Amino acid sequence: MRNKVAGGILCAAILASALTGCGTSVVDQASTRAAEETQQETSEAAGDKTDLTETVELKFNIANGNKSRTMTYNQESPLTLPDGTVVTAGMLKPMWSYMEKELNSKFSDVTVQDVKSSDMIQIESTSNFSGANIFGGESIAERLMFYGTEGKFVNLTEMMKTGYMPNFKEYLSKNPDVKTAITAYDGNIYHVPYIAELNQIARTFVIRESWVTGLLDAEGAAYDKNPFDVHYKGFYVENNRRTGENGGTVTPKEGIDIVKKTDQDIIEIQNALEVKNGETLTRALIQYIKDNYGYSSPSELFLGEKAAYDIDEMIALMRCIKANPALLTKGKADVVWPLFVRQSNYREDLLRLSTYFDGVKVHGADSYTSRWYIDENGHIQYSYSEEGVYNVLQYLSMMEAEGLIYSDAYDLTEKTNYRSTLWGTDDGEAPSFGFMTYDWIASSTSDSLNPDTVVILPPVAKVNGAWQYYLDNGRAIKPDGWAVSVAGSTDDQIHRACAVMDYLFTEEGSRLQNYGLPMNLEEGKDYAGPDGLKYPLFTSWVYETSGKVAKGDLSTFLRDWLGCLIPIGYQKEIGFEYQYTSERGFEGWALLQNSTTNFATYAGKGVSGDNPNYYKMVPPVFSLTSRQKETISDTTSLDTEDIVEFMFNIIRYQAKGNAPQGAVVAKSYEEYTEEFKKRGLDIYEETYQAAYDVMKLDKQ
Repeated sequence: MRNKVAGGILCAAILASALTGCGTSVVDQASTRAAEETQQETSEAAGDKTDLTETVELKFNIANGNKSRTMTYNQESPLTLPDGTVVTAGMLKPMWSYMEKELNSKFSDVTVQDVKSSDMIQIESTSNFSGANIFGGESIAERLMFYGTEGKFVNLTEMMKTGYMPNFKEYLSKNPDVKTAITAYDGNIYHVPYIAELNQIARTFVIRESWVTGLLDAEGAAYDKNPFDVHYKGFYVENNRRTGENGGTVTPKEGIDIVKKTDQDIIEIQNALEVKNGETLTRALIQYIKDNYGYSSPSELFLGEKAAYDIDEMIALMRCIKANPALLTKGKADVVWPLFVRQSNYREDLLRLSTYFDGVKVHGADSYTSRWYIDENGHIQYSYSEEGVYNVLQYLSMMEAEGLIYSDAYDLTEKTNYRSTLWGTDDGEAPSFGFMTYDWIASSTSDSLNPDTVVILPPVAKVNGAWQYYLDNGRAIKPDGWAVSVAGSTDDQIHRACAVMDYLFTEEGSRLQNYGLPMNLEEGKDYAGPDGLKYPLFTSWVYETSGKVAKGDLSTFLRDWLGCLIPIGYQKEIGFEYQYTSERGFEGWALLQNSTTNFATYAGKGVSGDNPNYYKMVPPVFSLTSRQKETISDTTSLDTEDIVEFMFNIIRYQAKGNAPQGAVVAKSYEEYTEEFKKRGLDIYEETYQAAYDVMKLDKQ
């Protein structure tokens, strides 16, 4: 492997137009003396001083705010690998030890093990990052780019021009959207990002299946009869009725058309009931489905490949769930929660429902800090300040008033994992019950969490002027990554650090980071994902050990015990997630992939409509100049959490009118937008627009 990396670098210096062929040739001959001699001759001819025959020490400072998620093994109990190697606290995790040997280096982890990346960057910047050779962590890409333009991190563009990092260079040539997203305002690249599984759906809707069938399909169900108060007024009402060309016919799968027969709205029907309780609300929904659709079972409106429910029908179902706790929990609980987020710092996932209110844009990618969208003129707009978002907050407030949302998550001081609580305690002494969340397929459909959870299609909606199934949540380039320090590194260390980063873009390095050590994989075997592609197959040791030490959470096991999948610069493959997924999760992937569901990508392709840029994901971070950073810091305050708190005050208090003293609740869009303007919205948008224009010019 040492010769493979060196050979790739050396060959690229003189054969940049044939990177792939050259790299393969070196791989094939890496173990032969002839190849070693050829590489040495090429090095001398090209003037490339990279040579992996000499051991080079590298210091790493990779901060993720979690001592379990560093290069160092910090578990209390030792880990015995399949070959008998024992890993104990303080040692490098197995993946890093393997890389260390493959790259003939000496790795030292100098990270303060539980420090947050933002704190680390602030502290280390005072010494020009002289304390390590490689710095990295979560949500620091913008800082890495900024300090790169200040000369603090190595210019990787220049390194690639002179023959270093050939595999990363080739990756960027094949993925120009990634290159654009990580290029600083001066036209150079200073960091390697964590690149999630691009062109894949990120998160989606997962529910308890038996609650739907138990409510809608069961004969003689003993519905609850406690009174239910309604607040939600409906979306597909008055001039927006769903009928005819306005969503009267939708296509969840090619060859399958679902027709809604009338212009009825289920919310209006439920709201008009003289008596509202679990029985009357549910019987009204069942009759509505029979009157409007041709399903063999009412539950098909929500389940399977023919699902065609809209946001009002989803909320009508949530009402039935909220009103029937005794039936659904078999008497174990008198309260259930129809909709919940995984934990409090995921609370902005509630805003993702905005898509289903005529396609209102909120997050430009799978990140809560990505609060931009690109309008029809190619300009970026700060989504949180838009009138459509304000209207969605009001709808969410009506849902909150009906008890449809698990409201403990509004409080950021609460650290409970609600998905584990509301799905994972059914058989406990004090069970809590939730119905639906918006999360990752693999972990949400885990058998160890709850065997009743299944993936469903998203609500059908008018998105970008066209009726369709859409998830505004594609996999993204993350604002995480790593960079090489100038002040902290010698030339040899810079060259070796580049080799380390480039290694994760080789076939072997990518396989190591995504799946683990060669001994963790079945030799010569693979498995087929729901997409029909072949992926590496884990050995039984991986599953067994994960079950013992990480409660079967394979992702956590690979990160916290073996050292893989840490958010540093690499391309994550979907194959790991597929293999980590239960059979029900596999079926969920197949359901989405075989449907007409569209999702956001950097390429931005989708059903033609009002905005040709609607489907484009916004870059994860923007590269700002010193003056632009000062402008944002001195004249705006939209990057603070209190603006989100201001938004959530509407959800929590507007419909119920129970705001505590001191809580500001915007009673109109004028009041709402005024708050953003007071925080410098105009300057904020102008500054980021200027940064975005530079990125577009670089792409052109």
